[in-house]
Amino acid sequence: SEVKDETDLQKVDIFVPLTDINSYLKLTEAAGLICISQWTGPWQLGCFFHHGDHIVAVNDLQPQDMEEAYFFISRSTRKEVSLT
Repeated sequence: SEVKDETDLQKVDIFVPLTDINSYLKLTEAAGLICISQWTGPWQLGCFFHHGDHIVAVNDLQPQDMEEAYFFISRSTRKEVSLT
């Protein structure tokens, strides 16, 4: 809500082990966007995300909604999943 201009946004690829995504990541939909709602990973992993970060791609596939994002994650054959 504090971003006034999309040029203030930064697009980054974060590679997260699939097991960590399944254990620690929760997504939500807000205003038609797929957002991070919670990351509960152990402190040793650090915090990969900030509350409200948007997910625009999972392994370079662009999900249309949260269910599709979880579907892409669940069908991933990689040990690490790329979240953009």
